[in-house]
Amino acid sequence: MTVPSGVGRCTFAGVVFLCASSTAWSSAYVLEARTEAQAYQIRAYRGTDPDNPVLLPRRRIVQYLGLNGFELITGEDLSFESSVRVYADFGLPRGEAARLDGMPAEQADLMYANARFRTGGLELQLGRQTYVDVTDYMAFDGLRARYVTNFYLGAEAYGGLWVKAANLLGSSVYQLDGTRESDQRRIKNGDTTADPTLTDIEPVYGAKLLLENLKGIYAAVGYRKSLVDGKTDLERATGELRYGRGRGINLLGGVDYDLSLSRLAQVRAQVRYDNAKFAVMAEGMRLAPVLAADSIWYYFATAPRDELRLRADYTPVGAFRYYLQGVATHYNENLRRITTPTLANYVGDLSFASSTNAGGSGGIAYREGDVRLAADVSVRRGFGGRQYWLDLTSGYVSEENHYTLDGRISIAHISDDLNPLLHGTFYGAQAWASYLFTRTARGSLALEGNANAFTHFDFKVFLLFDLKVTL
Repeated sequence: MTVPSGVGRCTFAGVVFLCASSTAWSSAYVLEARTEAQAYQIRAYRGTDPDNPVLLPRRRIVQYLGLNGFELITGEDLSFESSVRVYADFGLPRGEAARLDGMPAEQADLMYANARFRTGGLELQLGRQTYVDVTDYMAFDGLRARYVTNFYLGAEAYGGLWVKAANLLGSSVYQLDGTRESDQRRIKNGDTTADPTLTDIEPVYGAKLLLENLKGIYAAVGYRKSLVDGKTDLERATGELRYGRGRGINLLGGVDYDLSLSRLAQVRAQVRYDNAKFAVMAEGMRLAPVLAADSIWYYFATAPRDELRLRADYTPVGAFRYYLQGVATHYNENLRRITTPTLANYVGDLSFASSTNAGGSGGIAYREGDVRLAADVSVRRGFGGRQYWLDLTSGYVSEENHYTLDGRISIAHISDDLNPLLHGTFYGAQAWASYLFTRTARGSLALEGNANAFTHFDFKVFLLFDLKVTL
């Protein structure tokens, strides 16, 4: 089993022992299993060139297994959750898998395994867990403690070992610590320029002061720091504020300050008004790369972008719904001039001027009984080129939810100023069918096809079987 963190096996063994203890009797267990058969293609970036992309076949069998327990001690709010993923790729041999960082031919991952205890305003969570806040998405092996008083004030603290390459939303290569997998590969190949400390265990800790639901107000001020080889790898301060009681005015704000660079990393402010038949929203954001201190991308890609969004939703009585949205983005390009000849040969001239990109989207949706339909149109012009999108979606849910059918057709006309290969019309179609065999077992089949002048044609097939049992 691949466990990126050094204490992963001990964590899993400890929480399993809690469930197996002779003094721990759970009032309910939930066992969830998902089996996926996946057939699709993924582009290789090493051993190829941009004019001749190579698509590597993937034929994977993926198994997810999760066990959750509740009231492990009678009368106490002590629970346990776990999830393990195992997969093998029969279409991507190890030699081809070596072309892609983070893409092994077979692997087993402990997604999470932790025990949680609640009493009064105190909550404790021990084990491998995920943590999401205004800073980012993170997984770590350790302890999180949270306490909120009856006066709406509270505090939270957490600490442990950062689980490397744990983001469920994308490849580890593009995460905060993504450069570490690249260094692992270079170290195996005998590259003396790779830094062996980048694969070291990374302690992480943080804390927050909380204000919970004081007349609809939620607020938090936080701090986070991580270390690699005894040196600061990430250090951030955050602030969050939310206000809302459903209809009427709703406010949302967040600030992420990079203490290593002494600058704002992320800022978000949103004002929304909700009515029975309509809603309007205005949102402003500043987004900058969130990177480890040792990441090479800090040298090239530190420029933030500013974005403004305006949206209106109209939901009259009946089956139709409408929305209209406008977006404007300003790219603060301040790329460093490349003086190293070797790097210059690879990346060329990157002296872009600051620019803006603006556009909008609109859509209409219909839902009546078991049928739902929707159409969306999007336009973006300015920095980076032009994009025009049309999306058509449909769905059907049978009586008693025995089976569902969903489909989508996408047509995009793209003229990208930064990539000469991304020009022309791109077509895509997806279909999803799901059938409920029993109250606890469901099977699904997903198909996707894409046609364009860049990758020509690719086809994906996903077959899923879900089982959920409560004991």
